[in-house]
Amino acid sequence: MSVNHFKLTCLGLLAGLCVSIPARAEDRIQDRVRQFAADTHFNGVVLVGKGTRVDFVEAFGLADAETLRPIKRNSRFFTGSVGKWLASIMVLRLVDDGKLKLDEPILTYLPEYREDTGKQLTLRHLLSNGSGLPDSLMDAYEKDPSIQSDRSPVPDAVTRFASGDLAFTPGTRFDYNLTNWLLVQAILERVSKESFEQLAKRLVFKPLRMADSGISAGESQDIRELAQGYRALKPKAERKAFLIPAYIVAAGGFYSTADDMLRLSHGVLSGKLLSTESRKALLTIEHPESAYALGGRVRTFAAKRRPAPYTVATNDGTGGAYRTVAWRVLEDGRTVILMSNLRPDDAKLFDLTESLLELKQAPAETAP
Repeated sequence: MSVNHFKLTCLGLLAGLCVSIPARAEDRIQDRVRQFAADTHFNGVVLVGKGTRVDFVEAFGLADAETLRPIKRNSRFFTGSVGKWLASIMVLRLVDDGKLKLDEPILTYLPEYREDTGKQLTLRHLLSNGSGLPDSLMDAYEKDPSIQSDRSPVPDAVTRFASGDLAFTPGTRFDYNLTNWLLVQAILERVSKESFEQLAKRLVFKPLRMADSGISAGESQDIRELAQGYRALKPKAERKAFLIPAYIVAAGGFYSTADDMLRLSHGVLSGKLLSTESRKALLTIEHPESAYALGGRVRTFAAKRRPAPYTVATNDGTGGAYRTVAWRVLEDGRTVILMSNLRPDDAKLFDLTESLLELKQAPAETAP
């Protein structure tokens, strides 16, 4: 064999070896995320993992445009309506402790509440957004946005905003409604004799070691590593501060990090924080038309790369400029967490989330 022929043979063998080298899923995930961040000017954190394991995490953009403080892996973001899922978990923790029942009339826990409605409403109706109560709180906010700074006591807010006449029979329709969560907060605080913040810490944050999570009625200098909310960063930074009334923190006062959100998803859906019965209740769809269970949604997706469909607990939240997506596949624990302080386009965000779950599931592909 000539020297040149030997060289060509070796090059051919090497080329064949290169074709057979598998492209790591993490590399494909990284490429997909970075392309998304470049295309959409994403400002936030993306985490992809399985079970308790983090396989990919990356931070993009600014947490504070004035000081040029960058977003980091441990940056904190308000989670919006993911707080409703947290509140539902807290209720179920007290159900497991024998202090609450999902199908008991709420008059049992709030005896001063109007009797006719209180005998019909249950915690299950409230947690599934099917109470039939009018959304008086949102109506009041639309007339007077300054209500976001209202610090009225919870019982006063219940009388003012959550005691209207029923618009439909409880449990017969789905109506995404803040009033429900005002009553949930009132019941939790009444039964536990603790503030919502104290209760969240005792029932969820401490057991799951969520040291970077908390409850607040909006942005505060006391929240370490908080990413400030922005309406825009270019051509110039435009702040969009987030505030809510203290009596409705159950609906949107939960802030966290990407790593803590992974701890929450795993601890609740695969861990021992809840009993088997309570975990089943949390994931049982109450309103099929919206795929809504208790405090969050459960959806089934048709797998693009494999024939079997998969079920996902999809928890999404918006609060001011903040946007959080926390999706976990129930069958195998694949998880995607996205947290942003500059709200991205929802369609692109959900497309990214689904594609990352698919990439995490897919077998290794060969590199070209």
